[in-house]
Amino acid sequence: MSIEDFKIEIPEEDISNLKKRILLTRWPDELNTKKWALGTKLDFLKELVKYWAEDFDWRKHEEQLNQIGSYKFKTSEGLRVHFLHSKSKNSGAIPLLMTHGWPGSVQEFIKIIPILNNGIDGISFDVVCPSIPGYGFSDKPKDFGMSSEKVAPLFNELMSNLGYEKYIAQGGDWGATISKWIAELYPKNCIGLHLNLVPAFPPSNENITDGLSKEEIKGLENFEKYQKTGLGYYQIQMTKPQSLGYALNDSPAGLAGWIVEKFHSWTNDDLDRIVINNDEVLAIVSLYWYTQSITSSMRLYFENGIISFSPNYVETPTGGIIFDKEIVRPPKAWAQKIYNIVHWSNAEGGHFAAMENPETLANDIVSFTKEII
Repeated sequence: MSIEDFKIEIPEEDISNLKKRILLTRWPDELNTKKWALGTKLDFLKELVKYWAEDFDWRKHEEQLNQIGSYKFKTSEGLRVHFLHSKSKNSGAIPLLMTHGWPGSVQEFIKIIPILNNGIDGISFDVVCPSIPGYGFSDKPKDFGMSSEKVAPLFNELMSNLGYEKYIAQGGDWGATISKWIAELYPKNCIGLHLNLVPAFPPSNENITDGLSKEEIKGLENFEKYQKTGLGYYQIQMTKPQSLGYALNDSPAGLAGWIVEKFHSWTNDDLDRIVINNDEVLAIVSLYWYTQSITSSMRLYFENGIISFSPNYVETPTGGIIFDKEIVRPPKAWAQKIYNIVHWSNAEGGHFAAMENPETLANDIVSFTKEII
């Protein structure tokens, strides 16, 4: 059998080593500012990593993942993919493939999985959450070429091996691009596509704001701001991920500083803190640290480049939910050019929907599912 149980159990030596490294952090200076404009604030990060070293309980988070159901799947290409699999106790549960992005992990789905398993309005799901190759406990690709397009066949193969010949694909961030490719490449298997970040193209040969609502124009203005002040990380990770990896793989504080800033600027950057619970964020940072996967995860930016999805129209029924603090909020009209949109909604929240607003996201997935079954 190509699927086997995988118990997550980080060696105690690795946990002790992390704490020692944090204590040896050499801190940089900072300008006199109360803002996060230049990146993660020094006083915030000092307090966070102090808690990481002294009080954070990795074992609690590790056990959560094991209790959900942790497995590894050996693909036909020989690559081993780690995944979580939690089946509903309800009959007629619908298979749901949920894919994370960067700097996330399968940990993003811990809170939403039981909601989807238990069901809403009589609709429940068997949930499968794979780790993208190069992330978490999945194997790290050794050769060039592992783009979102190449990940899609691996995840479809996983679903087939689990006995799910038909399923709904869901995702945000890189998970959205992978899910879009799955819908495009495997229309007979993927019966529905639900996205909480909707990759789309602006129209050509026309004013891009024609016919848009005030909220949609506001979304475009937000993306313009993001391009000016928040896109630097993308350029670095797309061009020189290896150079950056030397620093982040060697410094816990550096790794936390790089990742935590995204949990601030992609949720609600008006606040002086991060919206998501510190423990949940540190659990994700810890996973990157213990698996030494920060460098391999960033290489997905190199593989995907600027455009990580195709412009081809997909017939698969598609639903999109636009959160008001998301960095990319395309108008519905743009999405309709490449998706068969049957469901579209708006909600409060940011980029990490399954962590920030698990009930909202779960309800929207159910609302979409009602449209297609």
